[in-house]
Amino acid sequence: MIYCDSSLLLALFVPDTWSAQARKLAARFADPIPLVPLGEVELFTRVHRAIGEKCLSASEHAAVLRQIEIDIADGILVRKNVPSREHRDEALRLSKRHAPVLSVRSLDILHVAAARILKLRTFASFDRRQRDLAKAAGLRLLPADLS
Repeated sequence: MIYCDSSLLLALFVPDTWSAQARKLAARFADPIPLVPLGEVELFTRVHRAIGEKCLSASEHAAVLRQIEIDIADGILVRKNVPSREHRDEALRLSKRHAPVLSVRSLDILHVAAARILKLRTFASFDRRQRDLAKAAGLRLLPADLS
């Protein structure tokens, strides 16, 4: 499994500058995409924001929400729980070690902590700071670069 942050997940469902690259990457995935509670909340929130920001029409918004639910039902996206105490402890370790140097945000830390707790080795994201943290935490990055 490959951990996908919300920047990559959103690009799969809502057209943006990363959508083509996100689809190419996801097409190569052999396993389902894990969806942790944090990622699910972020994904749905960003989809809801897209209608408010006029990036999606009401009918497109409804279609995206349906597609996410279909992908969950079909096992393309698989809900994975991350034990909260373990998540907190790993996030605090990452924060102490990397926040002073990388200037990462809390959500970046929580996503990378979730990937590590799930024992995933690859982290897919279009967020530069989050990628820096994932790399520093020993995860392989997808895409390999953001050129």
